[in-house]
Amino acid sequence: MKKIILCGLLTATLATVVAAGEFYRLDLAEFAPGTVLVRTDASGKPVTLRPTWGMWPRTPDKAGAKVVERDGVKALEIQPGFQINSAEWSMSDNDAQQSVVYCRFRFLLPELAGKGITGSLRLQQANNRTAAFIGFEPKGAAFDVLAGDGDGKGGIRWQKAGRVEPGAWFTVDVKLDFNKKTFDVSVDGRNWETNKNFRHAAQWVGTMWAENLKDRAYRYDIEAGAALPVLVSEAAFSSDPFPAVEARK
Repeated sequence: MKKIILCGLLTATLATVVAAGEFYRLDLAEFAPGTVLVRTDASGKPVTLRPTWGMWPRTPDKAGAKVVERDGVKALEIQPGFQINSAEWSMSDNDAQQSVVYCRFRFLLPELAGKGITGSLRLQQANNRTAAFIGFEPKGAAFDVLAGDGDGKGGIRWQKAGRVEPGAWFTVDVKLDFNKKTFDVSVDGRNWETNKNFRHAAQWVGTMWAENLKDRAYRYDIEAGAALPVLVSEAAFSSDPFPAVEARK
């Protein structure tokens, strides 16, 4: 029987559907709106309510992420100008050690602001060892969701994967293939953009986990640009595909 851990966020939305092989889900159930989850103290040292979370840059006395409620949904709000990283799942879980892993994130960009990449999601083992790189860029009256097709050595070529409205929740699904070192991405269940190359394929070590099972070197990073915060209400990982977005009424 497959094991499911951290399957909270039930207060966030009744539409959440758990995949059979799910081994991680962002759980904010214990935190009241207004709770600062990650911040820095007067010396710039991170202070977090979860032991495996971090933030960058480490500007003294700043909040990096706090819990908010939006449209009846509890979410983590990444503050403008900061990047939050997390690696919370169980390293001993078999479902977390597969060569193909499925990821689902639910985001909201509150307003149309900024230029260039105003927010991003990175799935990586460590700094300068990134698999999938997803960016959000304001274009006209909405945001383009971009997939970074990597050259294997750190360079990327942005390719449009979808378009989303400011102030509206949207879902980003990513399929990671650690054998091929490629990823597929879909926005709100629409057409999949497939076979995008890992940004740092040449530096990638092993499959999802790096050198050994004691190495907690795999994480997700969410960054908000200087112009606006990025809200995330769902972050989940599974060894099996997630149900179609259309089925999540």
